[in-house]
Amino acid sequence: MNEALPPPFDDMAGCAGSPRALFKRAEETLAERRSHPPDMSGAVSEALKTILYGEEPPPDIVAAGQAIAEAVTAYAHSRANANEPAYHNQYHQAEATVAMGWLCAVARRLGLLDAATAMAGVLAMAGHDLRHDGSNPAAGVLEAHSATLTVELAARAGLDESTQATIRRVIMATDPLRCSEERAGDDLICRLGQEADLFGSLTPVLGWRLGQSLARETHAVAYDPEPPLDSFAGRLQLLRSRQPASPAGRQLGLDAAVADQIATLAIFGDGDPQQGAACLDARPFTEARADYLAALAAIGSR
Repeated sequence: MNEALPPPFDDMAGCAGSPRALFKRAEETLAERRSHPPDMSGAVSEALKTILYGEEPPPDIVAAGQAIAEAVTAYAHSRANANEPAYHNQYHQAEATVAMGWLCAVARRLGLLDAATAMAGVLAMAGHDLRHDGSNPAAGVLEAHSATLTVELAARAGLDESTQATIRRVIMATDPLRCSEERAGDDLICRLGQEADLFGSLTPVLGWRLGQSLARETHAVAYDPEPPLDSFAGRLQLLRSRQPASPAGRQLGLDAAVADQIATLAIFGDGDPQQGAACLDARPFTEARADYLAALAAIGSR
């Protein structure tokens, strides 16, 4: 197997030992994607190419991937005035798909994952929020609906029952309130799916935008959790709630990024991240975020 890092890291061989550099490149890539119209079809193709290191995917995988991508796009267009949920939209689904490609490619390079499972994982992330309407029903309801629709598309494309089962399992594992077995880390492809789902949200700059989008989405359905999702306290809760990264996630900088952000909050609270978050939340947001990001940049450059 090609030992090179996957795109967009393939020109950063010298940074292979620097998770912070890889994570920064990942965030830049996701931000660049958001400067263009959402492209689910392109995201699926890119992710499959990434995990296969340039090899062509089997025709049935290509057919399933494009059918899922088209279903995501069709649902977005079917909504009144194409008004997608503020967070669970095509951009998020494309980002999670691309991130799954990166994570699975690194896991393959580390000898932890086979190509068939990786391809199923990418298809799962492409459909993990299929027909998400921005609502907040009981745990697992939206995930089960997305899993059923995605598996149906995979079956129509001719994918076998084992692949279908993997797709369903990965999508169900993205429900943060369920699937304790997957969260315990016994199922690598599910762990990678969880990391891909949160990858954009864990980035320090884009992640703030996504937190604000999610807050708007939940507010629209009269669900306003405490602490607020777009506050520093809410940010800290997100950072602390995630499980330690998989080996692939660690190599791409997830653990380092989370540790740096928590350490930065501690700077503003005399060593206590919770107090630091409270102090920052008491200040005008734009000013507080600028100071926070400046302090974070200093930590990341050490």
